[in-house]
Amino acid sequence: MIQPRPPIVVVLGHVDHGKTTLLDHLRRTDIASRETGGITQTTRSFQLHTPDHGTITFIDTPGHAAFTRMRSRGNLVADLAILIVAADDGVMPQTVESVKLIHQASTPYLVAITKSDLPTADPDKVKTQLTEAQVLVEDFGGQIPSVVISAKTGAGIKDLLEMIHLLSSLNPPVADPDGQLEAFVLESRMDSRRGPLATVLIKEGTLHIGQNLFQSGPIGKAKSLTGTDGKPMSQALPSTPVEILGLSAVPPVGSIIASVPAVSLTTAIPVPSNTINTNADLNIILRADVAGSLEAILAALDPKISVISSGTGEVNESDVMLARSSASRIIAFNVKIPASVQKLAEIEKINILTFNLIYELLESLDKIVHPVIQEKVLGKAQIVAEFKINSDRIAGCRCLEGIISKSDQVRLIRSEKVLGTVKIKSLKSGKTEIQSVKSGAEFGALLTPFIDFKTGDYIIAIATHGSS
Repeated sequence: MIQPRPPIVVVLGHVDHGKTTLLDHLRRTDIASRETGGITQTTRSFQLHTPDHGTITFIDTPGHAAFTRMRSRGNLVADLAILIVAADDGVMPQTVESVKLIHQASTPYLVAITKSDLPTADPDKVKTQLTEAQVLVEDFGGQIPSVVISAKTGAGIKDLLEMIHLLSSLNPPVADPDGQLEAFVLESRMDSRRGPLATVLIKEGTLHIGQNLFQSGPIGKAKSLTGTDGKPMSQALPSTPVEILGLSAVPPVGSIIASVPAVSLTTAIPVPSNTINTNADLNIILRADVAGSLEAILAALDPKISVISSGTGEVNESDVMLARSSASRIIAFNVKIPASVQKLAEIEKINILTFNLIYELLESLDKIVHPVIQEKVLGKAQIVAEFKINSDRIAGCRCLEGIISKSDQVRLIRSEKVLGTVKIKSLKSGKTEIQSVKSGAEFGALLTPFIDFKTGDYIIAIATHGSS
């Protein structure tokens, strides 16, 4: 029988604009201060039980640019959206992206202008910026409700909950708790002790302990259910977020788990082929804490990086041996490195890079595949004459500073313009072949490949190296 269910509300916005702090205030927790760098990196969900407006299910989404798919999934499953904009920062790139996701899904939404307690807060400026982002709030003659709040002081929170209730009542969400199970996978991971785990949101039907579960085929049985408060549950009704233990594999985030074989709403995260890309600048083996983070990292990697293997869960000894055979680095995101694995990696001389923030991971890998080229000037000379020996043109030079050596890379400079970079093939003092000259010495240099130098030109010897 169709019955009312709690509204599902997704919270979207730019990184560090106060999404998690708001939800912490609502549930009286302090998750935001415990997050690495103060940045949400997984999709989280919880239920808030209010005395005046019943139960509301919230979904917290990451704000970092790499997590576009996570935000899209959260928006896909939601009945309502809250667009979070900080009163001091205003509209930012992920704010605009969130607006596009909301509009694409035609999700009813309201704007929450956060951090109103800050001295630099300017809500009216934010509303003006929102107009430029195709969001016309009611105060500016539009139809989008807006609420100015402070998660630290609690100002405006009551108004926010009332607005959520009002919007939800315009199109009350319903579901059939007796119908076939349809659970949306918000997050999934491989736990080293408990095996595959999935956090799901029940859309239809009821999930019971002992229930057989399916995607395109059997995917296990619900051995235990855990609520977002960490307490065991015997069943989960529509709009309830719950963690499932007992799956035979880690299900793709964004897919559907059902009580009968079903077609997934999304394709699985691409599985690396375990083959080495000879054109890649860097081979990696990637391990992440949850499937959503894994997906975000894979989507953001530079094309010059070849992923030999990827998955959720701890780095294991097989990863180390695969890294040795494929000349790969192991990238560990928010996962532990067991002592036995670390010892094996040291024996095999395998580099394991660990990260807790996705932007630091991406920046580090970018520096490896795109090293900054640094130059050091070794010496400078002026061409004062030209000689011919057989068919070779020899530059007669006087060293003005530093040291110039045979095999140095040199730049030919004329009228302060670089004409080209060549190499010193031969260096002579008189008829004697020498290895280097110092400031004040005169010498003859044979440059290769051919470059059309003239007397009065300068050559500058340089050394280059990449830093990462």
